Amino acid sequence: MKPLKIYTLAFLVTGFPPDVSGVSHFNWERVQWFAQQGMYRVVVFAPDWQKQSNDLLGLSDLEGKLIIERYPSKPWVPYKLTHVPRFRAAHEINKKLADYKPDLIVVTDVERFFLLSAWQLPGQRYAREHHIPYLAEYHTDLYNFSAAYPGWQWLRNLVRSSQLVSYLYGNINMTICSSIAASQSCKELGIHKVHTIPFLGIDVSTYSPKRRHRKWLEPWLSLQEKDNKILLFLGRLGFEKRVDLLIEAFARLKSQQSNYSLLIAGDGPVEVVNQLKRLAERVDDIHFTGFLVGETKANVLASCDVFCSPSPYETFGRTVVEAMTSGIPVVTVDSGAVSEYIIHGVNGYLVPSNDVEGLTLGIHKALFSNNTEIIQQALRDAKQFSLSQGCQNLNDYYQQLLN
Repeated sequence: MKPLKIYTLAFLVTGFPPDVSGVSHFNWERVQWFAQQGMYRVVVFAPDWQKQSNDLLGLSDLEGKLIIERYPSKPWVPYKLTHVPRFRAAHEINKKLADYKPDLIVVTDVERFFLLSAWQLPGQRYAREHHIPYLAEYHTDLYNFSAAYPGWQWLRNLVRSSQLVSYLYGNINMTICSSIAASQSCKELGIHKVHTIPFLGIDVSTYSPKRRHRKWLEPWLSLQEKDNKILLFLGRLGFEKRVDLLIEAFARLKSQQSNYSLLIAGDGPVEVVNQLKRLAERVDDIHFTGFLVGETKANVLASCDVFCSPSPYETFGRTVVEAMTSGIPVVTVDSGAVSEYIIHGVNGYLVPSNDVEGLTLGIHKALFSNNTEIIQQALRDAKQFSLSQGCQNLNDYYQQLLN
């Protein structure tokens, strides 16, 4: 019998543990999945901003199958919680790629590797010289992302007026998008070689309505709030997430009826968090929890009454799917990838983007409706976004290229 060929996959990422973003979680879960399949050796190139984290990840079970290489990194100027490669990192990555001899290279968020970062595409020359696939994954809607940050609108104008994005992605064999919305954004930016694969997913076994218990919310709620309806935002706190709209909508709800509380779970750049806290000062019962992870995150998700995501720029909406799987009704905007799987009044509630009044009405409806059928449908629909299904979709595509 012919021995099974072991392919080497190289992933070049900027989001990776100890970073706690949704992209970081997915990148970590995805490389583990591929390393466990028995047909791959997986090499990950990730930022070195906390070198000791390699030991904390616990890789003993995947020794030799999953290798993590840390490159020299720095905070990315537009969003300093993201770490990107320094200029010299590209040379180090290229040198190690020559040692590992990958059969396929995947770069996530190309702009972060190039713009205000390494100013080049690591692995591009190696892939061309060795005739192997050189792929990109489009995780972040950078075009709209940058427009939400004061002082960074020039980045959007640069993209619009130049052919920078088209040039960058023109050097890549194929750009993989997880949703139709993300693919459309790429095409509008002049990226023509685009392939849509629903590859993003979550570990659905982590989240469950069975976790619901009021005690998980006690660290933040006062005794006076013990009977309040609890709204939840969970995710990265960035200007583009429009949490300011949620605070304004919550203030309007509180003016009508006092028995509401709002948990804002997440963190972000200091200037964003400070601005949101200033907005929240005038409204009672708003609590900032910081980042929640693991069991704590899953318990809090299941224990709130309504999940609200006012962000109009999602290319997937990881926290929306986590809320669906946790058994609480979702209120989100009719924009981006989430509008491809949230059906208004069927498995959640859709509201207009950037509209405080519409957001207020949507939350009010979710709070005072019988959501039993909506929750049950959301639980069924969320299963399509399991980590294993998303990775299998990617695997099928990789196998086509490799064979």
